[in-house]
Amino acid sequence: MAKLSFLGAVEEVGRSSILVEPDSGRGVLLDCGVQFNHTARFPVYVEPSRIQALAISHCHLDHVGGAPLFFIGGRRNAVSSRLTKELSAILLLDMLKISRGDLPFDSVEVSRFLSSVNVIENRERYRPDGTPISLEFFNAGHVIGATQIMANVDGLNVLYTGDMNMKSTRIVPAADTNYDREVNTLVSESTYATTDHPPRDAVENKFVGAVNEVVESGGKVLIPAFGVGRSQEIITVLKAHDFKHRVMMDGMAKAVTDVLLSYPQYLNERENFEEAVKDVIMLQGNQDRRNATKDPGVIVTPAGMLKGGPSVKYSEEVARGKKNAIFLVSYQVEGTPGAVLLEKKVLPLGGKIVEVKARVEQFDFSSHNGRADYIELAKKTNPQTAFLVHGTSDNVDYLAQELQEIGIPKVIKPALGETYNLS
Repeated sequence: MAKLSFLGAVEEVGRSSILVEPDSGRGVLLDCGVQFNHTARFPVYVEPSRIQALAISHCHLDHVGGAPLFFIGGRRNAVSSRLTKELSAILLLDMLKISRGDLPFDSVEVSRFLSSVNVIENRERYRPDGTPISLEFFNAGHVIGATQIMANVDGLNVLYTGDMNMKSTRIVPAADTNYDREVNTLVSESTYATTDHPPRDAVENKFVGAVNEVVESGGKVLIPAFGVGRSQEIITVLKAHDFKHRVMMDGMAKAVTDVLLSYPQYLNERENFEEAVKDVIMLQGNQDRRNATKDPGVIVTPAGMLKGGPSVKYSEEVARGKKNAIFLVSYQVEGTPGAVLLEKKVLPLGGKIVEVKARVEQFDFSSHNGRADYIELAKKTNPQTAFLVHGTSDNVDYLAQELQEIGIPKVIKPALGETYNLS
């Protein structure tokens, strides 16, 4: 009997990993992420002998950051989209740099993993050698290159959403939900299961208005943003709204922007993005960074939660000015500097907790499904069984009740490390 084992992202956002196994033979691991609190936390251990291949849904570290573990001392099969492979390389190498040797693998294992990745396009079926499980990718929205993974195992179709957004953004097309087949088992993320996101046009109008207000009053706006996707989304939003002032970009977002320019066919608003990149000032070194905060303008840079990256350095200057602003546009994990800034309007600066004088505000540019989207997906797929992952216990509990009320026969809140038979 086919089975699923849940190795991470159980009542938490982070370290996603699910093992799909056939009745006989080796299985496929869907994602292998990492979660950073004070230290790196990886998925529950599983014997490598049970795994024939890794399938990676997208490039964010909570989905791919642990993949090199399976390439210590050797190689195995892996599969992802083209952009997931390229963007994962940037993120994994950046993770190694920041970790300063505290991870159980290094660049050798990262290189082995990346060189082992077989690239497939959306709606292309692929069966890794040595397993009866076949895979097919569907665009997931969320971030460029992100995929949902449909695994056919022992005649059953298991749909793993990864991180998903059924609404388009300036950069990323909406998720593809035309599966053209029965979905027997749905494994759904639940990150924002209790939240209906506000209309994107309203968020954009409010955001651009606030940025204009600060800059035209002589202030600087720091926008900490994820390097993959969110940074590029923000500069495209500003361009689409005919923003007239200086826009600067720093950090890993620059390398990611170069990758996206190489694959314009995957972008939702190609011309807006390309025009935005032409106008943005790419900050290259210490002198550029010192000059960036001398005059009014906008700085878009990782890290989105103010936990590392150039955004930390800029925050030291921007936070102290009453005319300035720090506008958060990314998800803030509890306990991170960004979350503390929102709650208490303080930041750790120069080894001290400092009161922030700048204006602080958060804007919902989420690239995940909202409450209504999760329900719509469940109605559309109408699975016999739904497993809920990648959300807090409150989100998982809420979505479980919603899916039961619309008539999904079996809704399961999996336990960490547990294995469940499929039928």
